[in-house]
Amino acid sequence: MDIEIYKKIADDEINNPQWMETKQFLEVNEFYKVNNEYIYERYSINNDSNRYYDYKLPPVKVDCEIIFYYKILNQHYFFAIVVDKTKKDVSRVFIRNSTYCYLSAFSDNMTLKEMAKLTKIKYSDGITKGEKIKHGRSGYYQSSFIKFKFTEETSYELEESLNMLLDNLEKDKNGIKKLVKKTAASIIICKHQCVSANAYIEIDKKTIKRLNELNLDIKIDMYCVGEFML
Repeated sequence: MDIEIYKKIADDEINNPQWMETKQFLEVNEFYKVNNEYIYERYSINNDSNRYYDYKLPPVKVDCEIIFYYKILNQHYFFAIVVDKTKKDVSRVFIRNSTYCYLSAFSDNMTLKEMAKLTKIKYSDGITKGEKIKHGRSGYYQSSFIKFKFTEETSYELEESLNMLLDNLEKDKNGIKKLVKKTAASIIICKHQCVSANAYIEIDKKTIKRLNELNLDIKIDMYCVGEFML
């Protein structure tokens, strides 16, 4: 599949918007560019796992749509342009909030190395109690910390991002359970809510069951961003 063919169709919607939502979006937002080219964080092939959850849309044929998640200058949200592969035209557009998830754990009596040994999963960041605080601040860390984050991409719905995290944590269920038992562990969800986007959040029974099996709770940090669009 030549993705550039479909990206050109999506780019054309930005340059010559046919959808009112695109016109309104451009009134208060600027698309991020590199060498005069619009940049998207990722694209997805539409199917049941990455449907746009803000609307209860009728089922579509799998693989008939490509969704481009375009970066916006100085903002923590994306503009999604959906291209119908069959019609070779834009079928819809929407704003996608920025969301990312990670597992964090704290301990007052274990080192980073000791916490890391509890699971086979490789951690992404961490410190040991007593280490000097980084980033120019004075003082020392009062507890040890370990973090598990598996992607830098943030153009996912909350539940989709959460399940991607669980997919990785479940590769060593016993190890994660040990970590949760011996530390103060939680899943942290960071959600940047565009003021003009739908604020709908869904966590289904299956996802709740997966969290329960690992004895994990969640904490959600929400930030309101962007300018209101009429």
